[in-house]
Order: sequence, then structure tokens, then C-alpha cells
Amino acid sequence: MLAKRFEDILHKLGMAGLEHPLFYHAPVGIRFEIGGEEPIYLDRSAAKLRTNPAYVQGALDRAAAIYRALPAMPDLLRIDGYPDEEPAESLLTVIRQRMGLPVPDEQLPAIELDEDGDTHAQVQFYWDLSGITFQPEQLLQEIILGDIGGWSGFVSSVYLTGPGPFLYHLYDDRGLDVLGSSRELLLPLYHQFHGWILKYDLEKIDRLFAPAKG
Repeated sequence: MLAKRFEDILHKLGMAGLEHPLFYHAPVGIRFEIGGEEPIYLDRSAAKLRTNPAYVQGALDRAAAIYRALPAMPDLLRIDGYPDEEPAESLLTVIRQRMGLPVPDEQLPAIELDEDGDTHAQVQFYWDLSGITFQPEQLLQEIILGDIGGWSGFVSSVYLTGPGPFLYHLYDDRGLDVLGSSRELLLPLYHQFHGWILKYDLEKIDRLFAPAKG
């Protein structure tokens, strides 16, 4: 069962469950800044904001570069939906249309507890990526656009995992968390993309990954 496999991976990452922001609830992780210096919108004075293609492309380039450098190619995709206002079938239709994905291998109803202690109906869709044609950059671009003019359903709701194990979570156009089962697993990412680490968390991440002085 893919849902059980996903749960096992979370435990191997040192997490009891998915709790946002993921980086702050995992023993080993890196938080990257994805949005660049370009303005997000071309014209803020317009009646309808126009997203800046250069900003979107820059964010996509960063997210895709980190994706390609993961310890292995992700083989499990989970996308969460929240059917409070829209039936699960309608949510899945939108996801599949935007992504060209087949029917999910598993679909699991669940209840999510938010930071305020309120409960929300949730549906978890799982795909085994080893058996399908998957276009990661298309999904990454949809997530990036979600908060700045696209469909918001992908924001903070998409999880990609693979052997190691690791978890890749691009939450929106601003940032990306990569969690790992060990410091050694993520060390190559730390070195290769050190300049993209979110400055706010840089000191904490450096303490975890930089060699001890002595």
C-alpha cells in the first residue's frame, strides 16, 4: 500500500506525521529559497496582475535543479485535496487535467488537524511514479504559480519521496524543503546549492551540515 509506504518513510525521516512547516518538524532537512530577485508581477497597477514570466522561470529553474540532484528519482507522489467546498472527484479531475496524470493508484480519505486545532476533511491521492510517465517540471511550475495567479490546490499539498529515504516538498513559489533520513544523504545538496539556502535558517542548517571545527 502506497499510503503505508509513505507513512513508513515519514517515520524514517523522524516525523510522527506531516506537520507544516515540514522543515521545522524534521531532524534532518534543508530549506531552500526558490523565488529570485525578479518582481513577481509585471504591472501591479493593472486591474488584473500579470505574473512575470522571468520570475516564474527563475523559480522553476531552481526547483528543477534541486529535483534533478536528489539522491534518487522520486518514485512516490502524494497530492492532498480538501473537499470541504469541492467534491474529491472534482478535485481529482482538476489535478489530472493540469498534470496529465492517470487515475491514482490509491485514494484515501482522512482528517487533518490544523495549527489552531481545527479539523478539516482531506483526501490523499497516491501515485507510484515507477509505473507511469511523469513530467516533474510541469508539476513544479503549477505549484509555483499556485499562490501568484494559478490554481491554489497545489500549494503546500504536493509531496515527492524516494529511496534513502528523502522527501521533496516545494510548498509554493517562495520555498522548498528537502528532508532526509541522514545528514550524509543530503550533504551533496547542501554543498551544491548552499547559495540558495534560505538565509533565515542558514545558521541552523550550517550547524547540521558543516564540518565541526576543532
